[in-house]
Amino acid sequence: MEETPRDRVLREELADPQRLTGHLARLLALLQSRLDPARKCLVYVLAQQSRIGHLVLEPWMLQSLFGDQYDEIVIVTGPGEEAANKAFFDYLRSRFTIIETDDIVLTTIGFVEGGSFSAGGFDFLLWRPQSLFARFTGALAAGLPHRFFTLSEQWLEPGRRLRAGMLPEPNQPYVMLHVRDEGFAPEMGYHGFRCNPVGNYRSAVEYLLGCGLAVIRIGDAASPRLDIDHPCYIELSHSQGYDRSADLALLAESHFGIVTQSGPWAFLQALGRPILLTNAYPEPFWVFQEREVALYKHVRRADGTELTYRELWECEIPDRILTTNKLSPSGLTADSNSAAEIRAGVEEMLEFLAIGTPPDPEIQRHFHAITREYDDTVKGPAADRELDPRLQRRLSRRFLESNPHFLD
Repeated sequence: MEETPRDRVLREELADPQRLTGHLARLLALLQSRLDPARKCLVYVLAQQSRIGHLVLEPWMLQSLFGDQYDEIVIVTGPGEEAANKAFFDYLRSRFTIIETDDIVLTTIGFVEGGSFSAGGFDFLLWRPQSLFARFTGALAAGLPHRFFTLSEQWLEPGRRLRAGMLPEPNQPYVMLHVRDEGFAPEMGYHGFRCNPVGNYRSAVEYLLGCGLAVIRIGDAASPRLDIDHPCYIELSHSQGYDRSADLALLAESHFGIVTQSGPWAFLQALGRPILLTNAYPEPFWVFQEREVALYKHVRRADGTELTYRELWECEIPDRILTTNKLSPSGLTADSNSAAEIRAGVEEMLEFLAIGTPPDPEIQRHFHAITREYDDTVKGPAADRELDPRLQRRLSRRFLESNPHFLD
């Protein structure tokens, strides 16, 4: 893979302790020019404001972990005009102190594992995103309460206005749909495992429409159309003038979201909204959102046999075969969830939200026990207790019915 400007900064500027110290001094000077030293501040560098997942998840995790310990949380990041979602960047301004800089060295400090320390009257948190994710998961497993983002009328209005202009009934309940596919960021081939054909979602969308729900699809304009002709199916991703500014408001008031492990999933998590996660795979953080129901992607060997959940973890620890898209050299192929699986997941989700179907305790205990073998962050008194454990995620019953050996 070709070296990026950030790679060069990490190698030439931040890997050298003396140079790193000099850049931290520059960062401190920037803070001292902008902040009130009398206030207790936590400082964090957000390196990837251009990626939705990082733009959303990292501030949410900071708020959850440290929001009641500081007068303000200060986020140093790149220019707002480069943010993955401008509306959400503006929302962050209302909750955090945001300091923008176009200094690539200062923002790349967000990839440095420097721990926590105090300097110049400020508390610094120099954790790589993966470290923040791990600590957040561990805290939830130990019993940390969720502190979801909440939106006032100011932030909800763009979504309501859009629905009023596009749906026959503006107050009609609706489901959000986002499917990452090859049309998004084709130059990032190492994310190919995360891509899925949107055609497999057609039956589920038609089922939702038949149940009286609207469906609003968001995503990249380069994505293939689903081409469902129905007044209550809206493909915002292919609507003229769509700029994603209303995504935050739309996701916040949805009945639930159908997503893959890509950016909009983070919005639903941080807002505490119900989620049907399709084509899932092991990932190094969990948000313990008990209204997140998951169907897992299929990974097969050359002889056609399918990897179990435990074997999926073995691919990831330590080689990251899945998330770096190295399946072929490992003799593996991946299949997305079928149309029947996704529709069954939608049916399960609607039932769950309507009557509060409890999780199967044996399934969830087994699911959690396998995860604990490979991921220490899910261990904790709240997650491990015998009675009423905090769920790392609900595993779809319907998925297990059609894939009975998944937890072997």
